[in-house]
Amino acid sequence: MKREALIAWTSLYIAVGIMAFICAVLAVAVTAEDWRTKRWRPAVASRLDKALFVPRIWLRWQINYLKGAPVILAIALYYAWSVGFSVFWDL
Repeated sequence: MKREALIAWTSLYIAVGIMAFICAVLAVAVTAEDWRTKRWRPAVASRLDKALFVPRIWLRWQINYLKGAPVILAIALYYAWSVGFSVFWDL
């Protein structure tokens, strides 16, 4: 693999990792804000509700996290296009 291709792939992976981390932190913030403003709050009335408390919070976080996935994908594809990844496929 050429040095330029290795640098481009490495920078793409680092950028996507940073964007995924930012998206995860923002999903935590949105989930906490939904809970704080009482837009969403898991029920804790029965024993089953109490047993499913943590999985429901995790599912809500996942939903909020996946809302950012199209943005990450669009940015990564635009970056790959701007760097000229189509040239690197011929290696």
